[in-house]
Amino acid sequence: MLLRGQDIWHSYRIQENSMQVILLETFNKLGKAGEIVNVKDGYANNFLLPQKKAIIANKKNKENLESKMSQINENNEKKVKEANEIKSKLENKTISMQMECNENGNLYGNVSIRAVTDKINMDFSVNLSPENIILGNIKTIGKHEINIRLYDNISASIIIDVLKKT
Repeated sequence: MLLRGQDIWHSYRIQENSMQVILLETFNKLGKAGEIVNVKDGYANNFLLPQKKAIIANKKNKENLESKMSQINENNEKKVKEANEIKSKLENKTISMQMECNENGNLYGNVSIRAVTDKINMDFSVNLSPENIILGNIKTIGKHEINIRLYDNISASIIIDVLKKT
């Protein structure tokens, strides 16, 4: 399409819609349970609200926040207790993984977060998600320490022993 001299294009930033929610549990990068935070509409509507991890911070819910705080704190304490139980199962434990590598001990790929998560869940009968694992680039065989973020400030260290696949 040809533009004439009088046609002018305006560029403007489209405002991102956000909404205020009251968190019902603690999120590492978002906030603590009971806090009112701003999140994008999509995140709230597609994740936080359907999974009952937050409620909309409207006038009624803000007024009832004090009465709901005991329930929120009770739920938070339950999550902390579960995280501490998982930490006691995992802390300073070792898992072994076999990977393809060359004669120098360099892996042909990286150790994936999904593989580590599946191995930990299978070996220790826990239910972690890949978001819990903090994994750097592991490209060689040997022992490597990784951190697992369980809940709020609770984390565990685990050692991965990467072995040459035979």
